[in-house]
Amino acid sequence: MRRSSSPLRRLPQVLLVVAASAAAVASPGGAAATLWPNVPEQIARALTSGDALERRLAATRVGELAPETAIRLIQRGMSDPDVEVRLHLAGAAVRLRMPRAGDLVIEWLGEGDARLRLAACDVIRAAPTDRSVVALGRVLGDPDPHVRLAAATAMGAAGLPDAVSPLLGHLDDTAPEVRAEVARALGRIGDARAVVPLIGKVQDSVPEVRKATARALGELGDPRAVSALLLALQDASQDVRVEAVTALGRLRSDDATSAIADLVTASPGAAGAFPGARPSDSAASSNDVREAALRALGRIGSEAAVKALLAALAKDNPAAPRSAVRDALVSAGAAAVPALVAALSAAPSANTAAGAALVLGELKAREALPALVRGMQRGVVPLRHGLRALGALGDPAALPSVLELLGDADPAVRAEAIRAATALLDPARPDGRAVDPARALLVDPATASDEKLALVQLLGRTGSPRAQAALLPLAKARSTPLRLAVIEALGAARAAGTLGAAVDAALLAALDDESADVRLRAAIELSRVAGPGSARPLLQRLTVAAEQDRGALGIALSGALSRADDAGGAGSAGGATDAKAARDASGKGLVHEVAAAIASAPDAARDALIEGLGRMPGQAAGAALARMASAAPIDDRRKIAEALAGHPEAAAALRKLAGDPDPGVRANAVWSLGAAGDKDALPLLVPLLKDPDAAVAGNAAGAIGRAAGRAGQPARAAAALCAALPDARPYVRANALAALTVAGARCDGGAARDLLARDPAEAVRLAAADHLARSSADDDRRALARCAAEDRNATVAGRCARPAPPRAPAAAAEDVVVFVVPFDAGRGGSARDAPAPRAPFALLRADGLMRLGVADRRGELFERGAPRGPIRLTVPAPLVK
Repeated sequence: MRRSSSPLRRLPQVLLVVAASAAAVASPGGAAATLWPNVPEQIARALTSGDALERRLAATRVGELAPETAIRLIQRGMSDPDVEVRLHLAGAAVRLRMPRAGDLVIEWLGEGDARLRLAACDVIRAAPTDRSVVALGRVLGDPDPHVRLAAATAMGAAGLPDAVSPLLGHLDDTAPEVRAEVARALGRIGDARAVVPLIGKVQDSVPEVRKATARALGELGDPRAVSALLLALQDASQDVRVEAVTALGRLRSDDATSAIADLVTASPGAAGAFPGARPSDSAASSNDVREAALRALGRIGSEAAVKALLAALAKDNPAAPRSAVRDALVSAGAAAVPALVAALSAAPSANTAAGAALVLGELKAREALPALVRGMQRGVVPLRHGLRALGALGDPAALPSVLELLGDADPAVRAEAIRAATALLDPARPDGRAVDPARALLVDPATASDEKLALVQLLGRTGSPRAQAALLPLAKARSTPLRLAVIEALGAARAAGTLGAAVDAALLAALDDESADVRLRAAIELSRVAGPGSARPLLQRLTVAAEQDRGALGIALSGALSRADDAGGAGSAGGATDAKAARDASGKGLVHEVAAAIASAPDAARDALIEGLGRMPGQAAGAALARMASAAPIDDRRKIAEALAGHPEAAAALRKLAGDPDPGVRANAVWSLGAAGDKDALPLLVPLLKDPDAAVAGNAAGAIGRAAGRAGQPARAAAALCAALPDARPYVRANALAALTVAGARCDGGAARDLLARDPAEAVRLAAADHLARSSADDDRRALARCAAEDRNATVAGRCARPAPPRAPAAAAEDVVVFVVPFDAGRGGSARDAPAPRAPFALLRADGLMRLGVADRRGELFERGAPRGPIRLTVPAPLVK
């Protein structure tokens, strides 16, 4: 769980995360690094050989070369007299996403060998140009239907208006698969000239064509198609009905609401369940049609549509974790709130009332709080579902109503009340209202053990000194789960004064607990809340501790050092000066002690100490790290480069480390420059986009986006990052897109749409979806809709349908510690038992940026100022396809 904190006190989150691994093929850029230096020359010579067999073999290996070399050889070899050579080179051009490759194969469209014509269509689809797309028009009359199909696909993928006229001329192709592809292509292009001709194809004799036509009419978004789509709701094929009702939802046609509502009320299950429907031979079920109708009503969001959805709540199951009816009402948004509130004020069924309450909670409709509370008091809203809704509502004003039910006789209601109260509290905003009722239940012998654990968590979430005072005596409870819960609760918020010292003492004592889990949890909570006075005791412990305890102690010390501030404070003029001098001396003395400990510490402790210096505020700590960097071994330099992210004043040291011979050092230094550097770092970062190491280049893209975003210079970000989008390495392309989003920049033309539609890498398409979601342009919205309907990867399709929300403000950030525990293929794909030292990783942050590199000697990485939200480890760069 990600814990909130005030902007002035960033608390570290410690996560045990499993790194993804795969039997993946290295990217072309990565493969080139394994070749002998003379291999590219051998391949180039072989491509000019008089022996066709030798040229064919060389053509199969072109994709192994560095992109620049491979592209040069492909350009030379596209006119080879041997068909097999040209086919291999065409495949390499597609894989490399070779710029303007479409112009090189225009002549192939007239070749007698159908394989060449098909290959030309594939190349143009991957790298279209105006000339090549126009040339495809004549191929739509090819005698081979496979070639006609490939040509229509390529023309639709290009999205150029010049393709509309030739495509319209082939809507009546003799091959149904070609007719369907022509309809899909016209929908992708989005030109209004296609609307009337497509309306005529709603009655095509082949279901697949009717299905593609309905989808295309929805993508075109023209209200002239409503009547034809209403007719398609009675189609014999349920696949066609799904597409027709989805299209009507996209059109947001209230005229269609009544007909769509009939699909919702019809009994799902039988193929002929809908009025006028004939027996169906489609793969979709009648329940699929009903769910599509619900989604369409949610998108329409009119008064009549909301009324129909409210009626559907009566037959819905409020206990289900997800519901198509509730999801549709949520998608209707604020327009649904008045009707939902009115339903609670009437006499609805239990299902309707529970569903309405849950939707209001998910919509965060705080204006509905009085109606929700009254509905629970009247017995209209079932208590369990009402409490769940109040917790989701997120309004602290709901807390008194929730606390009244903490002692309810029904265990299920009590459990839901505890969860709701916990959700409504934020330890960064102390609130003591829940302390007394929660403490009373906690000390009641009749309270079940699982409820006690939840109550301890609730007390911790209050952030109240009274709660922490109540928890302290339980820190040595006999039950290990209870000790764990109490320790976590004590670390929820920093206590002040004497109580803070008592909490620190309890957590320090827990470092000696017999349970390793308790010791680790105590270290984590110390890292969050321990006062600066705990730094020296922890440093002493770390230098003498057993090796198995150093990891936990390092976590605790790193957090404590982050609050060992040597800056001045408030007070009278003379007193402030004296106090500042004392603190400066203390802080510098502590920096000296940590630096001295690094010099003699074993490897298991060095990374923790370096990390602690990095988190310690003040110029003395940054200067100490900069001094160490000049003569440190590789592992130390890697960690120093990471630690300097917290010291902008030491940016000169980072710039030097960015040129280190070790790619792991460069990767960390470049990423840290993204956090600590300013606009002056951009000239250094831009050339590193072409670093031969994918981690360095990918981190450079992310750093450019962060630095340019802070400096308010999106144009400089675009100039560098748009040029990186054709990079052969997937993570470089993905980070360039995410960095454009972070910097608020865009590239000219449809570069992001092109990557969303055609890039083979999942990470790139996900980044493109998030980037396009920030745009209100019709072309971008159509691209997302096509992706949601057509992408074969469920993750990508889901992201296109529900893009990631805009990133949190810069202040909403926290320091994060991540342990890298790779999957072990030798153990059947299970996770290892411990973090892996120096393991490669790819950390995906909530803002979409990926940090790439290798873990430290503990198998850990430290991410300073990570945006709030989910983070995860994904496939490391060396293994990504």
